[in-house]
Amino acid sequence: MHFKFVDYAIVAFCFLTAVVSGFLFSRKSAGSLKAYFLGSENKWWMLAASGASTNFSINGTVWNIAILMVLGMKSFFVTLVWWMPQAVFLMAYSGIWIRRCGTMTAAEINKARFGSGAGARCSRTTFAFMITLFSVASLCLSYIVIHKFGMVFGCTSRGAHTLAMSVVAMTSAYVLFGGFKGVIFSEFLQTVLLFSVAFIIGCVCFGQYDSASLHSALTHGSGAELVTPGYWMSLLPEAAPKIGMFTSSGYAGWSDFSGMVLAGSIVGLIGCAGGAGGRYGEQRFLAARNTREASMLAAFWQFLGLPRWVMTAGLCFFALVLYRTQISHDPEAAMPLFLRSGLLRPGLLGLVVAGLSASFMTSFCSEINACASIIVQDLYRPLFRPKLPDDSRELVKMGYVVTLGLAVLAIGLGCWILEAKDYGSSSALNVVWGWMLGGLLTCLVVPLALRWYWGRMNGWGFSAGCLAGLVPSLLMLASAFVGKDSLLGRFPVNGYIYITLAVSTVACIVGSLVTPPIESEWSAQFYAKVRPFGLWSKARANALVLGLTMAPALSAPLAALNVVVGLVASFSLFMAPIYFLGRWFADGTACTLIFCACATVLYFTWYRKLPND
Repeated sequence: MHFKFVDYAIVAFCFLTAVVSGFLFSRKSAGSLKAYFLGSENKWWMLAASGASTNFSINGTVWNIAILMVLGMKSFFVTLVWWMPQAVFLMAYSGIWIRRCGTMTAAEINKARFGSGAGARCSRTTFAFMITLFSVASLCLSYIVIHKFGMVFGCTSRGAHTLAMSVVAMTSAYVLFGGFKGVIFSEFLQTVLLFSVAFIIGCVCFGQYDSASLHSALTHGSGAELVTPGYWMSLLPEAAPKIGMFTSSGYAGWSDFSGMVLAGSIVGLIGCAGGAGGRYGEQRFLAARNTREASMLAAFWQFLGLPRWVMTAGLCFFALVLYRTQISHDPEAAMPLFLRSGLLRPGLLGLVVAGLSASFMTSFCSEINACASIIVQDLYRPLFRPKLPDDSRELVKMGYVVTLGLAVLAIGLGCWILEAKDYGSSSALNVVWGWMLGGLLTCLVVPLALRWYWGRMNGWGFSAGCLAGLVPSLLMLASAFVGKDSLLGRFPVNGYIYITLAVSTVACIVGSLVTPPIESEWSAQFYAKVRPFGLWSKARANALVLGLTMAPALSAPLAALNVVVGLVASFSLFMAPIYFLGRWFADGTACTLIFCACATVLYFTWYRKLPND
């Protein structure tokens, strides 16, 4: 990568704009804890752009590129199993439920749901602890990806660590002062930049190969592992798909496709039914001005995911054609190899690097801001300073301290994980990302879902489900750092997922049934305010007896229809650029037409029927 003066100037300008915007919003954000972590008078389309920009993370994009290379179009069963369906559920109904709760953080929703008793306090603390674990793992992942870039660009391991520490420190300085309002404004600007960069990368990559060279590159492996273009394009899942030349890479474990995908699909769909995942997602819906805008921001958030797949497809095909040898052993190297290729002219190179830097900053900023809000509001305040008012400056100062502490922790743990050399046959990125989705989130999905659909559930059951599932989840993580011949190493990864899910489910149900139910009046108030689907007959009857004002009810059959149509629309939208950049124009056109048809249906079945409370 050969930077000219104009490239340095563009990157510096973008970083300076982000940092200055943080300081400009620092005065507004420092007024109260709510202003710092939720902002005020937020535009729904800016909240959607912020969420989409956050999802457009370097961490996930590098992994998506790698898994698309290895599994071909079958990878859509893997990469979209968690976050893609989630936004559709949020659009159809659960984003409205979250907004009606009216809390400040995702963990505080447990207070609105379970009351103020000991069980409710325990559930809030447990959830805050679990989300903090996930956020810390995500922040470590950011450090690992920056280190990976440094290594591909020729840095020594020590130099790559220095680079990663510097980027994390600069990004933390921005979010430290700007709070949520600064994050939203900056991420909106960065979304515009990321859109431009994604299409620039896609177009540049598209010009580097023709149909013949790409189809030749998609033919690799031999014998039983021979992959052809037709096989690469196939969406038919297989128990053990062919991965050709990637059998010696850190992604060889994906040859157990049926086990991994089935387990991930079960966890993912339960998680989709449970809300926005408990982190920065809920934060944006809670910051929306009303339920209508909360639902609209989910739909727009989903649509804004399109450029990510333009970039993913372009870099995948580019690396397969031009860097076949390098990526056969390390498919995660595609993005940094593109930046080193010299294909980008001065000025354009600076813009792309600035955009990719923005991608890192947005995900890092949202993660660290959401995690800090949960630690302050759901751990520090209720456990140590319960009598402090919302406008206390002490809470804002504690937000500064926690944000700084999270940055230091991300650096420390990121260094430790990278220096722990034994990952079996996987890369550090694949290990951490796989554990976050298949291990840690599996502890949470059942408690998060049941709290919306089962009126008998209480705070003790929620806590039991989270903490019981954490045990097999941590064993799953430990298995990546021990020898493959050990007891933990021999156990299949999908086995850990099933055990975690089963233990969490049983603990959640049993914990709720053996402890007293929450106060009937509180449960009735929650039902009247949110109007969730599911087993709420007793709460509904109590709400009618008490004469509570009911929020507008949503139609469950219509919501189910919108989920199905939304899923088809989303798959079509994100698959279209892969087909187009792969020069399969008929397939890309078909996907585009399917998306347009689904969007037309949703206009009548979803948009025109949105509530406005």
